[in-house]
Amino acid sequence: MSYLEIKDLEISFPTPKGKYTAVRDINLSIKKGEIISIIGHSGCGKSTILNAIAGMLTPSAGSVVLNNQNIKGPGPDRGIVFQNYSLLPWLTVYQNIYQVVDSVMEGTASEKQDIVEKNLKMVNLFEHKDKLPGQLSGGMKQRVAIARAFAINPGVLLMDEPFGALDALTKGSMQLEVLKLWNLDNREKTIVMITHDIEEALFLSDRIIVLNNGPSSTIKEIVEVHLPRPRNKIEIVKMPEYIELRDKLLHLLTDHFSIEDMGMKYKN
Repeated sequence: MSYLEIKDLEISFPTPKGKYTAVRDINLSIKKGEIISIIGHSGCGKSTILNAIAGMLTPSAGSVVLNNQNIKGPGPDRGIVFQNYSLLPWLTVYQNIYQVVDSVMEGTASEKQDIVEKNLKMVNLFEHKDKLPGQLSGGMKQRVAIARAFAINPGVLLMDEPFGALDALTKGSMQLEVLKLWNLDNREKTIVMITHDIEEALFLSDRIIVLNNGPSSTIKEIVEVHLPRPRNKIEIVKMPEYIELRDKLLHLLTDHFSIEDMGMKYKN
């Protein structure tokens, strides 16, 4: 049964030269507990779709429906993790999370404090709770952002290239952190993630949405990822199914490029 439903979605913007259509005819049904990756080249509308789910963009046509309710704006049923962390630099780690919990959740101050501390412990940052963001590494900042998003217990977690600015080792660690939290929640949380990284998409996702190039991007193909869970990065890359899926995604993302387009034309 569909939990998040995108129906005939179009997002357009007025420009001095007329209407610019970022995405059109986007249709997608997502089940509760699924992890979905949206992948495609820069400018293809990935973030536009994510912002429509977040309620930060109003559809020009079509609709986005969550749990049988039309999305008409931002809400606590959707948490967002951005690439640039979006932490308030003058607040401590604890305060960055508490401020969000306090603004969207009911309960006593003590109950809210328990929620903040629980989520800090889940990402192994409790001992750093009194530090300012400027005192943290990039990976630690992203763990704060993830803990903040999970702390309000949203039904949907939206992630906009959350690990794009991290080094390879930290990125791998953060991917495992997300899966750990997802499993702790008994896989009830639905995750929609934007990424440029094919390996990341294959490691995390149940399905991968490949977009055409913009403008007026549409869904080129939906790739099912039936790799067994839990997934071990070292092991799955050896699986024939993984190799087949990786090659398919590479083909989908590069088949419109010629050698000349890629700046690799050699002159005699």
